[in-house]
Amino acid sequence: MAVVQPAMAQSNASGTVYGRVAPGSATAVVLKNLDTNQTRTTAVDASGAFSATSLPVGRYSATLMNGATTGATTNLEVLVGQGVEAVFGGGVQTVQVSGRRSRIDMTSANNGATFTARELDKLPIARSVEAIVQLAPNTTRGDPTYSAGASIGGGGASENAYYINGFPVTNPLSQLGGFELPFGAIAQAQVLTGGYGAEFGRSVGGVVNITTKSGTNTWEVGGLISTTPKDWRAHYKDMYYSNTGVFPATDGTLRIRRENNTREQTQYSAYVGGPLIKDTLFGFVALEQTEDEVSGVYNGRTALTNASNGWRDYQTTTQRYYIKLDWNITDNHRLEYTGIGDLPKTNTQYRSYDYVTRAVGSKVNSSTHEEYGPFNPNGGQANILRYVGNITDDLTVNALYGKSRARHIYTPAGYDPTIAQVTASPENQVAGLNYTGGQPFSTNQPYNGAQDNVISKRLDLEYKLGSHKLRAGLDNNSMSSLNAGDALAGGALWTYLKTDPSKPLAVAGGTVPALAGRGALASQGYYVSKTLTSTVSNAYAGQDAQYIEDQWQITPKLLVTGGIRREGFYNANQDGTKYIEMKNQIAPRLSAVWDANGDNSMKVFGSAGRYTLQMPTVIALRGANGSLNTTQYFTYTGTDSHGAPTGITAITNPLSANNELGQAKDPKTVAALDMKPSYQDEITLGFEKAYSPSLNFGVKATYRTLKSTIDDFCDARVFEKYAAQHNIDTSNWGGFSCASFNPGEANDFLVDYAGTGKNYTRVHLSKEDLGFDKAKRTYAALDFFAEHPFRDGWYGKVNYTLGRSKGNTEGQTLSDTTNAQPDVAATQTWDYKELMQYSDGLLPNDRRHQIKAFGFYEVTPQITVGGFLTLASGRPRSCSGTNPTTIGTDYNYNSASHYCFGVTGDKNVPSPRGTVGRLPWEKTLDLNAAWRPTFLPGLSLKVDVYNVLNDQTAQKVVERYNTNNARYALYESVLAYTAPRAFKFTAEFNKKF
Repeated sequence: MAVVQPAMAQSNASGTVYGRVAPGSATAVVLKNLDTNQTRTTAVDASGAFSATSLPVGRYSATLMNGATTGATTNLEVLVGQGVEAVFGGGVQTVQVSGRRSRIDMTSANNGATFTARELDKLPIARSVEAIVQLAPNTTRGDPTYSAGASIGGGGASENAYYINGFPVTNPLSQLGGFELPFGAIAQAQVLTGGYGAEFGRSVGGVVNITTKSGTNTWEVGGLISTTPKDWRAHYKDMYYSNTGVFPATDGTLRIRRENNTREQTQYSAYVGGPLIKDTLFGFVALEQTEDEVSGVYNGRTALTNASNGWRDYQTTTQRYYIKLDWNITDNHRLEYTGIGDLPKTNTQYRSYDYVTRAVGSKVNSSTHEEYGPFNPNGGQANILRYVGNITDDLTVNALYGKSRARHIYTPAGYDPTIAQVTASPENQVAGLNYTGGQPFSTNQPYNGAQDNVISKRLDLEYKLGSHKLRAGLDNNSMSSLNAGDALAGGALWTYLKTDPSKPLAVAGGTVPALAGRGALASQGYYVSKTLTSTVSNAYAGQDAQYIEDQWQITPKLLVTGGIRREGFYNANQDGTKYIEMKNQIAPRLSAVWDANGDNSMKVFGSAGRYTLQMPTVIALRGANGSLNTTQYFTYTGTDSHGAPTGITAITNPLSANNELGQAKDPKTVAALDMKPSYQDEITLGFEKAYSPSLNFGVKATYRTLKSTIDDFCDARVFEKYAAQHNIDTSNWGGFSCASFNPGEANDFLVDYAGTGKNYTRVHLSKEDLGFDKAKRTYAALDFFAEHPFRDGWYGKVNYTLGRSKGNTEGQTLSDTTNAQPDVAATQTWDYKELMQYSDGLLPNDRRHQIKAFGFYEVTPQITVGGFLTLASGRPRSCSGTNPTTIGTDYNYNSASHYCFGVTGDKNVPSPRGTVGRLPWEKTLDLNAAWRPTFLPGLSLKVDVYNVLNDQTAQKVVERYNTNNARYALYESVLAYTAPRAFKFTAEFNKKF
């Protein structure tokens, strides 16, 4: 029986050509890159099967050879990470490659989508990788208050892996997104949402895999200028206080005025590419500069600092460069160099703003200069070397080495570090006192000169052995985040508060005593808190992996791929001492593809696999280094010219719910012993059918279940109880801060009860001792699609996803909080068992229904129109409030429990996660039209219209119900809307010669 040689799942920067001809009709197939003339010859076996792996993406001709006799030829396009079948007819057969192919890739069970530069150019999407991700099924936008990152397959925004030409560009500090390159340098973008093989890891979400353009034997130059004018952008929607029924002074009133905010963006880009030595050495250089000018109201109507920073103007200039050199040493050996720069710089000016008169001050009161915001994925420079060697017809070697660095610069002008921040809601202010004049910089200040560094090494081997294709590989990544973290601007934050003076008040970390009899203002319930925070320190991490995989073409119709991946990772503190280390995490992978009709017209496929996830470097800042996070409470008698309290008397010591008092942390005690990694199991099953040359359709089922996760918990009670049960003296114990652990499982810890730093007690705590349910997150989805391959002048695809994301943890991220907690993998989720009561429910990334439809139509050879429609059911709404069972305890986390709807916090009732309804449906329609005039070949004029219907839908609302025991005035106020309608005008010129 004839057996087709399997087309191997490729290195993540290349693709495959495979096929079958009549036995004895050919001895070889010659593959020629139509742009570089690089030629590969692959043998045809006795059954008529052939395949060639590790081919650079691009256009190829495939020619049959029978000895010295030339046979039929076909043209095709190699896509990243995919296989394309070479089908030969009589003479020369040309397959259109400007759109999608009607035949189906039978080489893998990968789930997701691949987009070429030509397709991306014809669709009305923003010029960013994150915009490309949203074209794929099973993807949703991450929380709008995170700096970047998408939710893929129900995963958290930090749980994806990003690659450019095989080099990892994921943000090492937070794992939120990855840095980018000039958009015009993208050749192909692959978004894997599941089912991927053993070569990929470090993701329980998805993989975003970018390959870039190279020079060819034809010189090509081009440039682009685009503008999104502020006068062609619809007004931003104002934000209002919700109607709580409790705060008549603010209910239903204006909170943040946005209707006069403006934004204008201009982008310039240019490129040149061609042969430095014909057929041998090629170069490609792309430059891009994006100028973004934003002006608008910075603070809410009731903010105390509007007289100094109520209005903000900022200008972001992002300069990106891309350099690619390709040296075809021989037809079988290639060396590539890739240089990438992503260099954003932001200048910000703050002025006064008057909500009554709408007047903006002419004087700049303060300003900042920032480069590469620390939690922003954009920003960095990378240098990558990659070698591909076809040692024999059967053996291929891929090797990669690269480095990247992102240096964070932050220089505030007009910053006075001696002036503290001040905040006071109107209901908490004493008539006649001054609460203005505080620190105008109201955010935490990052360290000027912080930087993130990555060094990556990778080796992949591929070997054909009869009907088997064997692959093996290894990689190693080392990372450092230097002077990462931030501290409060002005050193402290004064928060003015009011309570019932006759009763003590439970707060995070302790209790404020009754205020009656402690002074005139205190007797009326007025008091103030002082908060200190700082996390500036160094952090280090390392990752390594090895994998082996076998693709076995069991029959001409059945391809089975089995693989196993071993991963390890570690995290180290500011001294370089490892506090988390996992060495042998085994992740098996299995998939099968059945060519049901034997002609590549119908594919039935399935996969099962385990996927693991490492920890970002940011967890060391609070988890392993000497972080500070305290609040102390005072009575006061007045205020000064900067709004700071005078006549203060301390009524508590500095309190920290997590014992973060700035003390050095012992690396042996900040993480449980022998932890499991965060890992997830996945099963997929589906089919795709090429019904006709004009219609492909299919359906896929996905089920993912999180089996284990890592987060931190901060409950000292379990260690105090253990000491009491075992008669352990704790008089010299420094107490428990927080430690990373596996939630919902038994964990072992080292505890220094003796306080010597030498004599540790190994404390075994069962699941019941810790009091947590098993960590749960499941994602189930049915994906349906119908596709019209590019034919008769048009291409179109419609995806519908019916999905559900449910559990008691989002994963490494926490989107429920107002600002989406930036402490990735060290959120408050598992800090105390009481916080997890009623936490099981629909998760923030759940979208029950999603429709994505996109395509383009060539009206004439000169005119093309395109569209992208997104319809998605809204995000589940939850409510977080004060847990009435924790009132008066150290583990009262203010408004972080799933209890709400009481007149006061101590009257709250359970409010399970995701049971407060949903936000409105998101409905976004983007359109474009392009004109290529015949009188000037190479010129293209295009207009894109984003959010044509100007449907500004609420993306997130405040879910916090309480402030301590009181109600919260902002509950259910909108925090983010979809962007308003905007027009972008583009002129582009391309010339080949």
